[in-house]
Amino acid sequence: MLKSLFPQVEWDEIEAVGFDLDGTLYDELDFILQVYSPIAALLANVTKQWQHEIYWWMVNRWLEKGSSYNRIFQEVLDSKDVDGETTNKTIEECLDIYRNFQPKLSLTNRVRILLDNFKNKYPLFLITDGNSALQRAKFKALGLEKWFDHSNVVISGDYGTEYQKPSAFMASQTEILQNVSPYRIIYFGDRQKDALFASNVGFRFIPVKVMQVGVIHE
Repeated sequence: MLKSLFPQVEWDEIEAVGFDLDGTLYDELDFILQVYSPIAALLANVTKQWQHEIYWWMVNRWLEKGSSYNRIFQEVLDSKDVDGETTNKTIEECLDIYRNFQPKLSLTNRVRILLDNFKNKYPLFLITDGNSALQRAKFKALGLEKWFDHSNVVISGDYGTEYQKPSAFMASQTEILQNVSPYRIIYFGDRQKDALFASNVGFRFIPVKVMQVGVIHE
């Protein structure tokens, strides 16, 4: 199966397989659609706008800019000329909702089947950026403990923003990678930062999107 889906890889040479989380193993939009609801309610109360309008504006803005863009809440408040002190307080409240949200997420059948295949053949690891509590909540919601031991799950939030991808640091914190040549490791991700991270460590990189896992990207 793996040879037919990813013929560019000599799978007999591979000794470990790793993954990014958001946008790679699940569609991050599923999370955004959930977490933006209580945030939109908060912003509507502050700006006196319709919650529905704020919600869909933020969703569309996220689709346009991506998860790395960090000014969406600010833009909502700026559009209604909210004063600086209130803006700062509200943004902190929005971030608190975001970081402590308990999502309801699920893997696609395609991803489950692929993870089963990988798990039968290779040790697996997960390296992801993000807030520790939030990323662990996503991990739990997705049931990823079936495929990934916690000792092989590394989250940048445990160490600091300076250790986010494309820094190679997180690879050194992954238990199964200590005695494996980087060239014998495959890493799947969806962003340019993932590709740069893999390059910095020496991993072979395969770019994927969650809805196209198993499809080769040129």
